[in-house]
Amino acid sequence: MNKYDDNKLVEPMDAIILVNDNYKNIGLKIGDIGTVVENYIEKLGIILVDFSNPFTAKTIYCQAQIKTDDFRVVGSSKKDQELVRIYKNSFN
Repeated sequence: MNKYDDNKLVEPMDAIILVNDNYKNIGLKIGDIGTVVENYIEKLGIILVDFSNPFTAKTIYCQAQIKTDDFRVVGSSKKDQELVRIYKNSFN
């Protein structure tokens, strides 16, 4: 198993993408990309993630508590690189 197949293996500094709209109440939506701060999946079933504007670094949400089933790790596939491009373009 690896972190691209098993969310429990995500590490700090990994980029993750939200796979649902469960965090609309805090201003986050499906497709938003953030950076993992800490992995508390074994203890609490969550990871802490910072979301920020990729161009200005202005914080969108600091240390969001994201549940294991609500994200996946961004990889180097063409599909994921396209999702990153779309996310960045949403700020233009």
